[in-house]
Amino acid sequence: YTSRDRHQDNGTIQNIGMACATTPRGPWRRTPLRLQPGGDYVRQQLAGDRAPHAWRDPFLFLDEGQVYMVLSAKSSAAPLGKNGAVGLLRLRGNDFSAGVWEILDAIASPQWYAEMEVPQLYRDAQGGYHLVFSTWAKNDFAPTTQQRGGFHGMTSPAWRTFDQPPSVLLPEAGGLYACRIIPELDGEIVGFDLHTGGIRRSGIKTQFQGMDRDFSRFAFLGSRLRT
Repeated sequence: YTSRDRHQDNGTIQNIGMACATTPRGPWRRTPLRLQPGGDYVRQQLAGDRAPHAWRDPFLFLDEGQVYMVLSAKSSAAPLGKNGAVGLLRLRGNDFSAGVWEILDAIASPQWYAEMEVPQLYRDAQGGYHLVFSTWAKNDFAPTTQQRGGFHGMTSPAWRTFDQPPSVLLPEAGGLYACRIIPELDGEIVGFDLHTGGIRRSGIKTQFQGMDRDFSRFAFLGSRLRT
């Protein structure tokens, strides 16, 4: 989950926390783990940036048995204001208890966005991969989107690199933000309703399929759990 330290840089610096439970319904207990930004990713709020510091929105999945995480980040190599990126981390030894995450190169750093929020990965029936994310119109400078913002997607034959121009799956004017795709609903897009609040279905069905997200065989053996 996304975490902040209110005592660090006025609470602007984000980090990733972890909670564990024996069932999806909980009870959930926080662990001491805090993943700080590092590598080639921006580590703090930068003066003059168009959007807040990003090290948030973790999305975990398995590929060939290895645990990975993608998250909203910012590239230190990109121009200010167009430095939105989707970062990648790998869990060393698949050991959640040790909690050592290796920081890898971004899977997307197109220099078209001030931020790329709530990133997720999906597959299609043809074996391709889809990276989806949300962005506000004011932060959207992609060459193929007409600055419509909203819910965007990029495709690739391999999930480690997305460098093709994006498509708009649902523009900001559609009234939903921070969208997700629900594979169990034929890949329907759902999101937060910007006008009335709450979660709303869009009626748009992408037919995207989920990545492997079955973590039931893993365990957290830490002795210091927060309540």
